[in-house]
Amino acid sequence: MRRAVIFVLFVWAWQFIHPVNAQSQTQNVKSNKAINAEYVRNSLTVLYLDAAEKYAGLIKSGLDTLIIPDKYFDNTLAIRSIPLGVDRKQAEVKNNYNLLISRDFVESALKNAKVGNQLVSKWFERKEDGTFGVGLLKERGVYNATDNDVLVAGTSKRGTAGLMDMGMGLVDKSYVIVLDFPEIVSMEEQYAKDSIPEKDRKMNGFTGKMNAYVYKLNFTEETAANFFQNLWVSGNSKDLATRKALFDKNDFQLTYINTFSENLAISQFNPGQKFAPKVQKTPEQMMRSMMDMGYQQSLIKLENSRDEFRVKAMIFETHPIAIKIGRKEGLKFDQRYFVYENRQDRHGNTYSKRKAVIRSMSVADNKKVATGETKPSYFYQVAGGKIDNYGMFAEQKNATGINLFLGYNQEGLSAATGRLEVYISPLLYEMFSRGKTARGLTGLKLYIEGGYGWQTFSDKYDFYKGVFGLSKEIYLMPGIHIDPFLGYGVEEASTNANEDKISSEFVELGSRLGLNIAHNVQLIGGVNYSIITKCETKAEGSTEPVKTTYSDMFDGRGGLGTSFGIRFMF
Repeated sequence: MRRAVIFVLFVWAWQFIHPVNAQSQTQNVKSNKAINAEYVRNSLTVLYLDAAEKYAGLIKSGLDTLIIPDKYFDNTLAIRSIPLGVDRKQAEVKNNYNLLISRDFVESALKNAKVGNQLVSKWFERKEDGTFGVGLLKERGVYNATDNDVLVAGTSKRGTAGLMDMGMGLVDKSYVIVLDFPEIVSMEEQYAKDSIPEKDRKMNGFTGKMNAYVYKLNFTEETAANFFQNLWVSGNSKDLATRKALFDKNDFQLTYINTFSENLAISQFNPGQKFAPKVQKTPEQMMRSMMDMGYQQSLIKLENSRDEFRVKAMIFETHPIAIKIGRKEGLKFDQRYFVYENRQDRHGNTYSKRKAVIRSMSVADNKKVATGETKPSYFYQVAGGKIDNYGMFAEQKNATGINLFLGYNQEGLSAATGRLEVYISPLLYEMFSRGKTARGLTGLKLYIEGGYGWQTFSDKYDFYKGVFGLSKEIYLMPGIHIDPFLGYGVEEASTNANEDKISSEFVELGSRLGLNIAHNVQLIGGVNYSIITKCETKAEGSTEPVKTTYSDMFDGRGGLGTSFGIRFMF
């Protein structure tokens, strides 16, 4: 107990003896290059690379269920799939542990389907007679505008009409994700391949892989100039037929961006099995769920790897922290953002310095054209130093919402422990507080904890415990939080001296105190109290357990305990 009390006091003292701890560690993070604080909405097109394989029809039937997120303009085309055109083995190349379709074949499939031309036709509303329009371009230019854009436009001679011109810059932000699903097999086919006996074939579903090839429309200023000078067709064009033919012959280029790969699997227990669902999902439903799983993962990887896919916005207010983003930008409750400030070094080079880490505590419904008075979303600070609204900006930084704690609990139910935490606050917000500021819902987590310990009484006993519970992070200041919790657990004791099994059930409650080492790593100290609610002993050779008293069996085990360790946030 003494060591744990000293640890907790150290955690508290550290914040005041060395006040720059978490703040300085956040402030000293310097980017090698300046982060562009401007955010422009990208547009997204999702296509399936059809290799004419067994499950191609099933996959194509599920393409309409792949939804373009709100933060992107939806550039869905008339076509949803493009044929590979050759046998997969002929087109595959090995990349580390993955077999990918060679970029030459992917790009050939995109070119043969005239995807670049279709994107330009989408943006400029090309009609059957070959004429173009700018209605969609203007509409998206206005929708993309921020409050600041609206205010600036209001002071110009053209007024808000100038916002429509912003649409031209959006065309070059058109991205295409080509999804490929190789090695898709049903569970039954996998069982047969692995020679699994019929009696052990308990599941149905699919397994396989997904490769996502990402491309961008290369609509540069030079390409735009050529388009308007030589290919643009309006109703009064004298050479309408010639220009129409030139456009059809032209190939608008797509530039390769990246490739992402995922292993996929989805299954359910067969009818008659213990955990089988009452209503079995159809193969179509299973395939759609698996496709969506891979698609969503590819979007997350795209956001993590490409700066232009991460939302950025200026700090609008500081008490509380307010930023003019929301559902329009795909903001989620309790989502993590980094706060940066752009500076110059002594050589005049601009660089970005991370100042703080914040998380959202409201999500504004701003899915409308900006008016200059858009409602902001509010955030709370979890790490870093002072934030101001004189040039600082926030950038989206995705987190998995999973934490891992490793430590030791002494006294009470002493054990070396590992705890897995999963944030449920985003789900609860959508259910109960959508659109509101909900500071009370932030940091809510479910946790599962496992532990192993040993103590010597009449014999040396091994103790194994598992706990399931609910906890909530409350930040007292940036870099320091408390985490009250309530859980229910079971513990089993055994000894080599005999085969008796002693099991107990207990309720635990307490609170943990965390100090940031970094924004995603904390030292954790805590106090807990375990209340034994049930205890049974099952003697060797006996079929029926006997109720016993835990305190009689293990004097002093249970009750007040302390813990310490380290937590990693992913």
